Amino acid sequence: MAASKSVSGKSAAKKAAKKRKPPAALSATTEIDARIAVVRNNLRELVEQAASRSGASDEELMSERISAQEAKLEFLKKQRDELSRKRRT
Repeated sequence: MAASKSVSGKSAAKKAAKKRKPPAALSATTEIDARIAVVRNNLRELVEQAASRSGASDEELMSERISAQEAKLEFLKKQRDELSRKRRT
């Protein structure tokens, strides 16, 4: 019977650990990292699309989309860096 109590105690501890929320800064950083990954994937796809298409109008549109994604990526990187600095202080 003692063995079952220790097993149930461990599972209760695991459940409690899952319910704990990370500090806001860590959560925000994780969210920003996820958004950065999405933007990088978008950039990769746009570059592949640009390489497969031809024509001045296609090039201009792809260039604009790539520039917008690059700007978004830089913005997110700056946000992440600011959060990292705030956590250190």
